Amino acid sequence: MYFYIKEVNKENWREIAALETAENQKAFIEPVPFCLAESFIERLTTSLGLYAGGKPVGYAMVGFYSDEKRSIWFDRFMIDYRYQRQGYANQFIPLIEAYIQEHYDVAIIRLSFVPGNSQAEQLYKKHGFTRTGEYDPEGEIIMEKRL
Repeated sequence: MYFYIKEVNKENWREIAALETAENQKAFIEPVPFCLAESFIERLTTSLGLYAGGKPVGYAMVGFYSDEKRSIWFDRFMIDYRYQRQGYANQFIPLIEAYIQEHYDVAIIRLSFVPGNSQAEQLYKKHGFTRTGEYDPEGEIIMEKRL
């Protein structure tokens, strides 16, 4: 199956906005329509549609680039509940990292997750992210990966 990333734009925003998390994951990430609105209004992040076999299966947001620290946030990440448990998250994290390296001069990728979301933490650890000991203003646990 072919996996790719496409920036969200006026042609694909509706299909990306229709993506949803599983009911038991709603406390871990904002709804995709909210993320899209935040990204388009604040213009500090880029929304990414995640596609498998030509179908939208997930969403990610990257941004808040720091030139001084050469760091960026891998700020949001989700796979639609209909496509979970098929290995898509493991396919997309390296693609998102490649997208970041292609578009930004970075040495560090940072992310955060809600305490209690052990599934997310294990996924990110598997891809080389480690806890920093810091928390973001909302109390989320911060992890980073040095490139």
